[in-house]
Parts: sequence; C-alpha cells; structure tokens
Amino acid sequence: MQTKTMEKEEFLKLEFTKEGNNFRLQLFFATDERGIVYRVTAVLYANNWNILGANIRSFENGQIEDEFLIQNSGGAILDEAELSKLKNEMQQLFRDEISIASYMIKKGKKANSDKGNLNAKIIFETVANHDFTKLRIQTRDRSGLLCDIARMLYLECMDILSVQANTRGSEVDDIFEIKSESGHSLEEAMQVRLVRNLKNIL
Repeated sequence: MQTKTMEKEEFLKLEFTKEGNNFRLQLFFATDERGIVYRVTAVLYANNWNILGANIRSFENGQIEDEFLIQNSGGAILDEAELSKLKNEMQQLFRDEISIASYMIKKGKKANSDKGNLNAKIIFETVANHDFTKLRIQTRDRSGLLCDIARMLYLECMDILSVQANTRGSEVDDIFEIKSESGHSLEEAMQVRLVRNLKNIL
C-alpha cells in the first residue's frame, strides 16, 4: 500500500469504507506525534465505536497511517457527517484545545476502574539490532480496551511505533512495537512495572 500524499497544511485526513456491518476507518497523519494512538482511540471509544482490529504503522518520510476496523455499539453508521465529527474531535485533542481527561468527562466516559485481569498474558520481546521492544497482550475483550492500553503507555512515556490489534470472539491479541522516551528498548525493570500496571487495567 502506498503512502497517502498529503498537503503541507493538512495534518490529519480520514477516509472510510463499509465492510458488512463494520467500517474500515483510515487515518493519515502528515507527521508523527506522541500520543497519536491514545488520542484516536479515545475519540473512537467516546463515540461508542468498538475497535475490532487495528493496524498502525509509520513510514520513513515521517507520515503515520492508522487503520481501524470498527463497529458502533449503538448501531450508528459511519457516514460523512460522523466522519467529520470524529475528525473535528480528534483535531481538538491534537491542538490541545481540550485535555483528553476533560474531553472524556465531557463525553461521559472515564478510565477503566475495574480490578483488572491478573490472568492476562503480557509478553515482551527485545528485537536484535533494533531500538524497540515488542509487547504482546492477550486478554479478554471489552469496550475501551485499546484506549486504556494506549493511555497507560502514554502515561509511562512509551512511544508506540506500531500496533497490530486483533479480536477473536471475546479475546484480543494485540502486538505493540514500543520504545522508551529516551528512544531505546525497554529495560527489565520497566517491563516489570508495565506488566503490573497493565494487569491492573486490562
């Protein structure tokens, strides 16, 4: 797939296609920015869009492409009006016109307060000759899960390089490529802390 060509003044472009009862949403970002995954998943969650699958990647020219397979829990459809609303709300967050916390409260959503899933499988893999770490999370699915994971990684100053999220029935199998704020793969102490914190919110 070729990278979408974007105008210099255009930071974010959204497109979608219908796939049965689901919709495939594509987002193109002109430049990389910390917290992209958190902001996008927050807007989708706040508007009752369940994420059935996701593929997020960056290109050598600095552009980012996000692709989500989504379905609305309230039965709403994704049309041009809904697309425009999602884009406007995302842009508000990227421009810091409103904080993510304030936005979620305004939309009637809040961070997951459950006890978590201590049985979730969380696996780290350090990739030889690369400065990132692979994080694989296998757990039960729920509304807002990807948003909560992205929030946790954001608060831990992790840079998400790519995401492959897959939902199979009631279970999810998500693979993240992440690195620390300093630009390196994760040390063992940080991995232990992330496992503890993630299991509290999964």
